[in-house]
Amino acid sequence: MMKKLIILVCLGLFLSGTLLAAYDIVYPFKEELALVQLKGKWGFIDKTGKEVIPLKYKYAYNFNEGLALVSLNGKYGFIDKTGKEVIPFKYSYAYSFESGLAPVKLNGKWSFIDKTGKEVITLN
Repeated sequence: MMKKLIILVCLGLFLSGTLLAAYDIVYPFKEELALVQLKGKWGFIDKTGKEVIPLKYKYAYNFNEGLALVSLNGKYGFIDKTGKEVIPFKYSYAYSFESGLAPVKLNGKWSFIDKTGKEVITLN
């Protein structure tokens, strides 16, 4: 029990000191990764402080259900925890996944997609 407490205290000191100073914005860990921003670009770090997804996105949101909503070149898409593009950057707007679906806007129309990118509910 004492070893766990010491590790957590050390991790807290590390995160509150050196690591946080390296970024402009740092969000709490969610699904094992933390969202960070430096000079207007977003990416993700793991619990060792290693940058596991490069800081290259205009916008990024925490992982939900294994996927993160990110924006690149004015379009939104979804990546997995390795940074691999899972759902293409083609949407003018989108929200994160909840209950297996994400709302997305394409060509002025809203719909819901599943985690494969398949449109399952059309709204307009």
